[in-house]
Amino acid sequence: MSPMKPAPLRRTASALTYTEVIVLIFVVCVLVTIALPPIDSNRHRGFDVQSLNNAKQIALAMRLYADDHDGKFPSFTLRNGAPTTTPVADSNTAFAQLFPTYVSEEALFWVPQSAFCSTKPPDEITDTPPLDTPVKTLEQGENEWAYVLGLRADSSKDFPLVADGFANPAAHTYTTDKSNKGGHLEGGRAIVIHVDGSGIITHLDPATLQVTGSNGGTSPGDIFTTGHAAMGWLQPENKVVNPR
Repeated sequence: MSPMKPAPLRRTASALTYTEVIVLIFVVCVLVTIALPPIDSNRHRGFDVQSLNNAKQIALAMRLYADDHDGKFPSFTLRNGAPTTTPVADSNTAFAQLFPTYVSEEALFWVPQSAFCSTKPPDEITDTPPLDTPVKTLEQGENEWAYVLGLRADSSKDFPLVADGFANPAAHTYTTDKSNKGGHLEGGRAIVIHVDGSGIITHLDPATLQVTGSNGGTSPGDIFTTGHAAMGWLQPENKVVNPR
C-alpha cells in the first residue's frame, strides 16, 4: 500500500476584487470627509484664541505705558519724543510708541489670517532708536488691530480699547468675507478688548455687522459710537483708527 499523500492546503482568504477595492476607497473618502470639518474648526478656534490672547497682551502693554505717562494711552503723534496735540492717523503709529520698552515683538500685532497683514511674519526690524514718525516699526502689513484714541487707564473699564481692524472704521462695520479687510474672524465675529484688559470674541449684529451691546446710551447699540451721551459713552475724541 502506497503511503497517503497529505491533503493540499486550502486557501482561507482571497484577494480583494476590483469592486471591493473601489468600495473600500469610497468608504475611506467618506470617513475623511466627515472628520475634516471638526479638525478645520478646531484649527480655526486655536487661531482665534491665539489672536485674543495677543490682543490682551497689547492692552496690558498699553496699561504699562499709561503707568509711566500720567495715565494716558498713546494717542498722539510725537515731536522730539514727546506727545503733540495731533491725534495719530492709524493704529500702527500709536502702537509703535510701545516699542521697545513695553513691547519687543512685532509678531504680537500680526494675524496671518487677516487681510490687513502680509502672508509672511513681521521682519522684527524696528526703528533703533525709536523715531517720532515710525518707519520700520510696525510697517504696513504687520498689524491687524484697530484702536480707540483718547482713552486713559482710569476710563471706564467697559470702554472698548483694541479691536479687530474694521472694514469701514468710520461706520465701525466689519464684513463676513474673511478674504477682505475687516473679515478676520469668519462667520461674523470680532475680537474686542476693553480698557481693563478683558476681552471677548463676540458675534456681530447680523443686520449692521457692528459690535452692539451696552454702550452707555439710552438703548443698546454700536459700542464704538461717539458723540452725544444719548447715543453712547465715547466722546468725539475717542474715534477709532484702523491699521495702516
